[in-house]
Amino acid sequence: MDTTTIKGQKVAVLGSQRSAMGAARLLSHFGAKVLVSESNTDQFTAEKRELFRKIGAEFEFGYHSQDVMECDFIVVSPGIPENVEIMQKIREQGIPVYSEIEITSWFIDAPIIAVTGSNGKTTTVNLIHHLLQTAGYDSYLGGNVGVAASEVYLDSLSDSPKKPIFVLEVSSFQLDNIEHFKPQVAVILNLTPDHLDRYPSLDAYYDSKLGLLRNLDENCTAVINQDDPELMRRDIVAENKRVFAVDNLSGGDAMLAEGVLGMMKDTGWCPILPAKALPLPGRHNLSNALAAVASVMDFIDQPEVLARGLMTFNAVPHRIEYIGKVNGIRCYNDSKATNIASTEVAIHSFSQPLWLILGGKDKGGDFTALLPLLEDHLQQILLVGDASDIIDTQIGRDVTTSRMDTIDSAIDFALKEGQPGDVLLLSPACASFDQFENYEARGDHFREQIQDQTGWSM
Repeated sequence: MDTTTIKGQKVAVLGSQRSAMGAARLLSHFGAKVLVSESNTDQFTAEKRELFRKIGAEFEFGYHSQDVMECDFIVVSPGIPENVEIMQKIREQGIPVYSEIEITSWFIDAPIIAVTGSNGKTTTVNLIHHLLQTAGYDSYLGGNVGVAASEVYLDSLSDSPKKPIFVLEVSSFQLDNIEHFKPQVAVILNLTPDHLDRYPSLDAYYDSKLGLLRNLDENCTAVINQDDPELMRRDIVAENKRVFAVDNLSGGDAMLAEGVLGMMKDTGWCPILPAKALPLPGRHNLSNALAAVASVMDFIDQPEVLARGLMTFNAVPHRIEYIGKVNGIRCYNDSKATNIASTEVAIHSFSQPLWLILGGKDKGGDFTALLPLLEDHLQQILLVGDASDIIDTQIGRDVTTSRMDTIDSAIDFALKEGQPGDVLLLSPACASFDQFENYEARGDHFREQIQDQTGWSM
């Protein structure tokens, strides 16, 4: 995309959440005439109005006007599905539609490492970011991880970085509207069922994830999880492909061998770090660490630098995050688990008696997949949110469930009924949007409720 043509173009940004506001700022910065169009009046705040004034953007809340249809192109928020009326009208008129990730990539003149997959994205991009920083790169972390890619890029303009690299977590929704997006390193961690409330089929969801590889050329590298059966059954074509593996005996470019994380170099196998030295618990984090190593091999080839980065990495908030102990009950915040496969990973991490908080906004998953993991150590499942009925219908006959109005009441119940040595785990396997703005808000609330317990010894 020739970014010199952006100046003076009329652009509509649909939505006013994080990525939409970043896109509005970015396009206004480069001279576009921006209209932010948001159907939800509740999203109209004084803070947003001040930003619109500052960047010179027009805005409308509570409706989408005809002005949207007269724009040169549209930037659509990832939360807006294809089947809503405004999107159907835009498609009928043939107006180009892009995601915020796509338009941001037009301006970035530096390597991009983009990571997608159903699970493990946030931990992996944070690991990659930390490894690059350890090696002396100016690493910028953004995307679906919490700060919009457009905001990260705009902030980088004032830094004058010498060795910039952009590390982006990318969701399937963001990949649905890419055209030219071409990261130097494209990472696909895994494919497991998710977002079946949004996509017409599981294959449609998987195809969206695999869209990350669509524009790769001889200067790009695809990084693939050799342990993932869904990825391995697909014929993934890439001129340069690098694989990582924990369990696959055929090995890989980054792999676990005899309890040691290592990588293959031209000179042969190169050990990096004993698996037991990785500060992140669980076999899934060995996979995340190897994915990160495979992703940075174009930039870091010193095993001692990789080892130092892996050993000094801190766990990511909201992903099996230890909060504290209340009356002998260990409490963990896994609010980032917004699908069933993520919750399976969390359950695998514990053998102690478990109080599990499930629920939120259902995404069309099969909760019976959790049953084999809970046979030996489940105390109760505490159901919260809109998905309570669905979950109870699927698994309520096989395990003990209790319906709770809120996460707060679930916490109180577990801490009252539990015993020292038990684990209380918030791992909802659902989206947060029925009661919270996002999974971070849900996890922060859980953390605050645990830490603010009165009469309990932490």
